[in-house]
Formats: sequence, C-alpha cells, structure tokens
Amino acid sequence: MTTPFKSLYGLLVIGLLAVGCEKDNKVAPSEQNQPVTVKINQSARVKQNVTLNVDTISDSRCPMNAVCVWYGNAQVKFTLKNETQSQSGELCLGQCGQQLKNRDTVTLQLGTERYEVTLSDVQPFPGSKPDGTPKEAIITVNQK
Repeated sequence: MTTPFKSLYGLLVIGLLAVGCEKDNKVAPSEQNQPVTVKINQSARVKQNVTLNVDTISDSRCPMNAVCVWYGNAQVKFTLKNETQSQSGELCLGQCGQQLKNRDTVTLQLGTERYEVTLSDVQPFPGSKPDGTPKEAIITVNQK
C-alpha cells in the first residue's frame, strides 16, 4: 500500500529529472570583459542585448604526445548579434598562415558599437580527451 508521501516523493523525483534534462543551447549570461566558454551552436550573452554564437570549430592541431611536421590550428567561426544586426567573424589559434598564434583578436561593429572579440583557447586539446569530446571555444568580448 502506498502512502501519500511515497506518491509525493515520486512526483518530486520525476519533476527534478525533467528539469535536469533541459537542452544545452540556452543563452549563458556573462560579465563584460569576462571570458565565456561556448560550444558549437551555443550562445553566450556578452552584454545586455548582445550575444555570441559559435557556428563552427575545426581543430587540426598536432595531438599531444605526437610528432608532427606541422603544428596545425584551431579555427572558430562565430556570429555576434544584437537585437537588429549580426556580424560574422573567424578566429584562429596555432599555425595560422605565416604566424604562430596563441591568441587571436578581431574587431566587429554592430550599429554604433564596436566589439573586440578574442579567442584565447579551444578545448580539449587534441589527444587529451577521448575522440568525440565536444569542442569548446574560450572567447572574450570587450566593447570598444
């Protein structure tokens, strides 16, 4: 025989499970000048009405504990948008053209506001986690 408490406990567990299974593509809030970690097709709020969306991450860097003749690079394509406009950009770490970069910065304009977007890392580094681990870009957006 079940008691009302057992039924209530069961409903509570089901409710917590339903809340815990929400999708991962919510807009995460960010403080100005603080780096945000964003996965592919995920957005982060970088200002009251400005969001950053990571569109693609490609990573051809030489894996850990491997010997390579080419260092490779990690490229991140993103979109910065406000309520009325959006601008796309691309950032690169590693062997990007003739340079070896450990940070990359680009400046974009949305209306009258200018934003400096800086890529500081792409994680995980190849060979450091199992294949198929989702890539994340660590990006800082500063209003200029």
